[in-house]
Amino acid sequence: MWAKFLLYLALIDAVLLGSGLLIAHYSASMDLIPGHLLALVTTSLNAIAAFYFAKAGIHATMNVFMLKVMGGMGLRMLVMLAIVFLIIFLTELPQFQFIISLFIAYICKSVLEIIFILKIKDNPQLLRND
Repeated sequence: MWAKFLLYLALIDAVLLGSGLLIAHYSASMDLIPGHLLALVTTSLNAIAAFYFAKAGIHATMNVFMLKVMGGMGLRMLVMLAIVFLIIFLTELPQFQFIISLFIAYICKSVLEIIFILKIKDNPQLLRND
């Protein structure tokens, strides 16, 4: 299940990277690419952490599972907020394009997280091979 999650995550990153490259190519501004790459890396690490927290609480009671998932979500949101502020204030990246890339990547990967969390919660045996 872990390998399948990483495969889907890589596919989402490839599609988003390709669309970002197309937009940068047609807008004739390759200055957009570093911000787009940072957004993809940041959201990918966030999605991996989400899967880890869900996997850590899968064999616990529903209350403990929800605590791990929701607590992990709160922690991940704080870390993402800190990283975004650091990127915005310490780099010369185009801020609007970075935020848009981050938002789109975050939404796409959040959908992937939800799908996989529901799969492993409904069928915990899927994690036995991991």
